[in-house]
Amino acid sequence: MGQIYDYSAFSNQKKVSNSNQYTFGIKMEAVDIDIHNRPDDFENIADRKAFIDYSVNIDVSKGGIEGISFVVNSIEVEIEVDDYPNDTKEIDFDIIPGKTLDYNQVSAVAKDNVIPSYPTGLEIDMCKSTDTREYKVTVYFGKD
Repeated sequence: MGQIYDYSAFSNQKKVSNSNQYTFGIKMEAVDIDIHNRPDDFENIADRKAFIDYSVNIDVSKGGIEGISFVVNSIEVEIEVDDYPNDTKEIDFDIIPGKTLDYNQVSAVAKDNVIPSYPTGLEIDMCKSTDTREYKVTVYFGKD
């Protein structure tokens, strides 16, 4: 399970009145990260980590909560590639919708049970490229 960073900043954040959007950050480890369709240079990934910055929008009515939607703001990815017989190479890249790739290449998928509402999985399709503009990214929220 991930950990929410800087909860005090979240709880004290100034929001627009009548806004139901909140922003969080979570660190994920290798177990929750699937990187596939990798280029040959990245075939032997020894370790992987990611930090996901995301927003949650809660749709509220007089009757209660009508829906929860998620938006991925950015993802910082760190991977270690085994380059035997050389040392392990550390590679960092940022995935920022609208900057390093198109908005439609990053999707936030809410599973059947969105509570707890933090990312539970990250899937990166590298499309056999080291260029982040080619990637297709899916962040999963909630549990099945």
